[in-house]
Amino acid sequence: MSVPKKSADYLTPERLAEDARVRAEVEAEFPDLKARATQLHEDKMRNGTVPRIAINEMRIERTRQKLTDNELMACSGLDRSSLASMAGRDANPTIKTMEAYAAALGKKLLIVFADEGDTEAS
Repeated sequence: MSVPKKSADYLTPERLAEDARVRAEVEAEFPDLKARATQLHEDKMRNGTVPRIAINEMRIERTRQKLTDNELMACSGLDRSSLASMAGRDANPTIKTMEAYAAALGKKLLIVFADEGDTEAS
């Protein structure tokens, strides 16, 4: 019994054609997608993020990196109570805690000071 050399050996000609079509669509849309992502990133860097969303984004990044409490404490210098201040819907950490948490994730915390009525920050 012979073993196929690559996964494409399992695909039918129709499936290969469909994959090629989808790949071509993605390649055609890529420049626009990249431009939109760049613009969103620039807007975020210019306008900032409200604290509760920034805290949530840091928690998501921590999950993505699969960091345990002990690993995060070792990297950040934070204690367990400081980590707890980042948890939950009503999280209310200090700026110092957020900076240390971000640094442990390989990120940095930037603060934007804006007018109260400015609704662009989201």
